[in-house]
Amino acid sequence: MAQDPLQGISVHNLSPLYEAFSEEDDEHGNPIFESSSFGYITENFLAYFGESNLRKHDLTPMAIKESLKLLPDDDVDPRVPPSVTIVSPPIHSKLFVKHPKLNTGFRGAGLLPKLTLKELEVLERLKERPHPHIVRYHGCLTARNRVVGLVFDYCSRTLYQTLEEDRRSIDIKTCMNSITAATEHLHALGLAHNDLNPHNIMVDENNVTYVIDMGSCQPSGHDLITGGSLGWVDEEFTTSHPKHDDAALKKLRIWLEDYS
Repeated sequence: MAQDPLQGISVHNLSPLYEAFSEEDDEHGNPIFESSSFGYITENFLAYFGESNLRKHDLTPMAIKESLKLLPDDDVDPRVPPSVTIVSPPIHSKLFVKHPKLNTGFRGAGLLPKLTLKELEVLERLKERPHPHIVRYHGCLTARNRVVGLVFDYCSRTLYQTLEEDRRSIDIKTCMNSITAATEHLHALGLAHNDLNPHNIMVDENNVTYVIDMGSCQPSGHDLITGGSLGWVDEEFTTSHPKHDDAALKKLRIWLEDYS
């Protein structure tokens, strides 16, 4: 008998896990809950996605299993393109695997595979021209002739988490210089990151900072599938350009100085 791919699943296995609320508040001024949505990727890199009318803290294993539906490969993972770096499992603990970010906005649209291919193209380019403050990319994981994950050095904390835990742990000037140098490296290659923010900067055990998440990084002038995070852009945009990074760097500098 084939093993149940969802055996042993719980709310702790879900990634991502969102709650959606109405734009209108109830009579007491509280947001009105609408639904939970969640994704799950199995050990064999099969992707499931589900929605429920239960709050995330009320989700049971049975409710999760009843909600999750297997997604077609074509909705999630692109076919392996030629001339990419492939990493063979097992993946050890000092590496991190980035999987497609499942959500309702991308489901059925065929955009997730395109997003992965765009990021993969940039990462392969950066592999040839690395920078000490851009997280190291090792290659991609494959299964069923699909790219099912992107493999990077592992860092446990974001810059935001680090400063929230101990604001004195980071030298602000050194941190800002590292982020700026990484960004200038991208610009020198004709690229723009387009989503610089404290959640896309990681810190290692030696408090060295690394820019991560090239999902919105594209050559200047190229159209974007995603770009920018609320609070870290001057305006909404759909085209890659270094000016978006320049604006984000100014905001980051002000944000970092508030911790000094």
